[in-house]
Amino acid sequence: MKTFKTARITSLTLTKRKYRRIGYAITCFKNSVNFLIEKSIGNPLFKKISRKGNIYYDYSSYPKIRKNFYYEWKSLFPELHTHYCHSSARITKDILKSWNSWCFKKKKQLPHPIYKKNSMKLEECLCYLEENYVVLVIEPRTKLYIPFKPNKYFNSLKAKNHGEITVKLNNNKTVDIFIPFIYEVKENPIKSVIGIDINERSVDLLIIDNKQGIFKSFDTSVLSKTHYTYSLKRKNIAKKIDNNLKYQPTKRKKLLCKYGTRERNKTKNFIHNLAKKITEIAIEHNSIVVMENLTNIRQSLSRQKNLSSWQKKKPKNIRRRLNRWNFKQLQTYINYKVNSTGNLVECINPRNTSIKCLKCGTITKCNSHIFVCKHCGFKINRHLQASFNITEVFLKNEYVASSDPAERHYMKLMVGEFCKFKESIIRDANQYYRIIQNYPVLST
Repeated sequence: MKTFKTARITSLTLTKRKYRRIGYAITCFKNSVNFLIEKSIGNPLFKKISRKGNIYYDYSSYPKIRKNFYYEWKSLFPELHTHYCHSSARITKDILKSWNSWCFKKKKQLPHPIYKKNSMKLEECLCYLEENYVVLVIEPRTKLYIPFKPNKYFNSLKAKNHGEITVKLNNNKTVDIFIPFIYEVKENPIKSVIGIDINERSVDLLIIDNKQGIFKSFDTSVLSKTHYTYSLKRKNIAKKIDNNLKYQPTKRKKLLCKYGTRERNKTKNFIHNLAKKITEIAIEHNSIVVMENLTNIRQSLSRQKNLSSWQKKKPKNIRRRLNRWNFKQLQTYINYKVNSTGNLVECINPRNTSIKCLKCGTITKCNSHIFVCKHCGFKINRHLQASFNITEVFLKNEYVASSDPAERHYMKLMVGEFCKFKESIIRDANQYYRIIQNYPVLST
């Protein structure tokens, strides 16, 4: 199993000539990406017709973008190396795919995307490592050596194989370099399952192995508090600018950038620590991590103008609160941290995981932390029930039919232990439901 870790390095202070050369390469890269975007959007080369007869555009092939516009690109940028067209075509493909999906969701033609980043992501033939230098090729048969001082993290990660290096220009005559190192990691044998239910103010885990079941919860209300406090600060800055009291529009950008970076750093730090704790639990139990696939969860907020009869538009404060929720960031951090240790991560369909009764299986809407079934009157914590349902869906549908007989035997033992743990909680529901509100560690 391949995994990668990225090291960030800042170069030493560069000379004026080197700094200008790198800046020139980045501006050319930016212009080439914008040129390819303009040429690709609405081009009949990418037009396709679906089975129903609808016309759509497919931008999923970067070689097609590169081949059709290479000669025009070369006439505009004759000094650049040929592989700059390849790298810019890859970035163009990613930008157009996301833009096309947003147009499909909004059901209208959005403004054309523009590449504004002050960085470039290059192939290995254009940018590679050589001892304590990063070699950058701008023109054919010319090399530019960027010196840097390796840090401890870089020395711990340093490997022979690395991916595409990203170069970002700074204002103080330095360059930030992002190097992804590629590793081959052996898959660990699966001995337990961790079902994770990610909520706005808590992350709940259910650990099932062949001997016991454990429930743990982490409080994540700090994230919602930080987002709320910084939103109030931004509102206060906007009010003072409107009243022309203290801040001017030039200062407004600096203040918003300052508080925005603080907010991002605080949330990143908290999410990194939380993902690290979950990874340690996965290493301790040799478990496979199961999460919900929450990609289109924000569509349930019903923000569209033309709503259906059964949809209700949620209040503005709830929509703002849920749009600040860092669920995808947490899932990506858990994914790469767990994969780097040799354990696997799987995602399942999140349909009805928190509203399906654990006892009778009926679906009941729940508006509080305590789930009350209308059919049988069963009461339980909603987050505990969701983690149970996530683990049950995975065990019974996904991984029982494994090709490895040892893994299949372990999974059968886990299914038996899961059923015992589930029956014990259903049997003692009246006692558990009071205690579960405090998120204890439960075991059979």
